[in-house]
Amino acid sequence: MPTPLLTAAIRGALESGGFVATHARLAIAETGTAFRDFRLPAVPASELARAVMFEGRRQVPMDAADVHFAWHAIRATTGYAVYLVAARRDMIDAIVAAVSSAGLQVERIDLKPLALARGMAVSDGLLLEWAGAEATLVLMVKGRPRFFRTFALDAPADDAEGQLEELTHALNALVKFMRGTASDVPITPATTLALGGRFAFLPDGFQRAEQRFDFTVTVPATRFTSAQNFPWQAHFAGLGLLLQARWYDRLTPAEGGDSRVAA
Repeated sequence: MPTPLLTAAIRGALESGGFVATHARLAIAETGTAFRDFRLPAVPASELARAVMFEGRRQVPMDAADVHFAWHAIRATTGYAVYLVAARRDMIDAIVAAVSSAGLQVERIDLKPLALARGMAVSDGLLLEWAGAEATLVLMVKGRPRFFRTFALDAPADDAEGQLEELTHALNALVKFMRGTASDVPITPATTLALGGRFAFLPDGFQRAEQRFDFTVTVPATRFTSAQNFPWQAHFAGLGLLLQARWYDRLTPAEGGDSRVAA
């Protein structure tokens, strides 16, 4: 749950940076959320939303009155493949209130792992973003995130070698866990591992990653034009927020302020 420090930090950044934007798109961690990837039989399009909500409420272990739902569905061979996210209502409302108090109107909210996958243009394989105090690992399968986890790093930001050591152990542990929970998805040395964040700014960062990680390390290319020397490798989640995604019932505040749904 956010505290007044979040409002103060955003307001301070706006004032010191000279920003003039009045709208914001937010990427949040998966804490306080649940997601489900399931199939529905072929139903008339007019009944799809009701079928998704019925199945979602059955599968998500949260009271429907306490969460905001977001979902999208694509046609599958025998019906629909549905991806659904549920986020705690009190958490989302508190985040929106904190950002609004700083003078910004929330335009869209998204899970950071999903924004990362769009920004890095990864549809299959692993992606790993290394930030100053945390890292995010995502397993993508046919354009759908099957597993994701954001975890804190104990070593200080100025101890790059210590954080890299933590990343190595965490990646190995999480992959071992994924092999048990997603046994239908082979994770082998041939699996691609797309890197973002501090790897690009560490001397020989990608080469050192290749030596440590037993996967096929790749470097995503930006799909945007940027100013020379702009550190876009540190902003994949932000880039992902710029891209539209076909979701229904997003965690986006309505004009009346009483309805917020996920991106």
